[in-house]
Amino acid sequence: MSLLELENALPTLRDQASAPRKIDWPEIERALGTPLPRDFKELSERYRFLLLGGFLSVHLPAPGAEDVYVESLCDLISALDHLTGAGTEHPNGPYRAGRAGGLIPWASSPEGDYWYWRVTGADPDRWPVVVGNRQADWEEWAEVEETATFYLAGLVRGEIPGHGLPEGFPGRAPSVHANTWPAH
Repeated sequence: MSLLELENALPTLRDQASAPRKIDWPEIERALGTPLPRDFKELSERYRFLLLGGFLSVHLPAPGAEDVYVESLCDLISALDHLTGAGTEHPNGPYRAGRAGGLIPWASSPEGDYWYWRVTGADPDRWPVVVGNRQADWEEWAEVEETATFYLAGLVRGEIPGHGLPEGFPGRAPSVHANTWPAH
């Protein structure tokens, strides 16, 4: 189970778990036109948000605000369409319902880095993670054959390279916020 892997890699995370959160996944998945990965659902139901190292923010839906989450995802998908050129078949183009190969965002950084799932088929638990940066060439983006939570755990453990992220991020003991937003 990759959520357990993530909690083991980030020992302070487990202490920040929320009471179980009831998210209307059928509503989200109907609006998106696809199911989402199981590990992401488990993460969303256990934590209010996830901010890693004050840099990487995982986009988690909130119970009762599923429509806001879907709208936000659609805006990010639309932004990808703008970057790659609407109507083109770019290898890192946006997800389109009913078609394999597009990207769905699941995390971002304040510097324009994005983490996506590449929709490679009907089984979302097999979608690879794609790491991209809006300032980098599309060809410099990296694809990792792991789930989102296993990717994050591997990043923290130093088993997965940062692919253009700031030097030293996230480190072996990054700050983790999943219940209380950090003070500035």
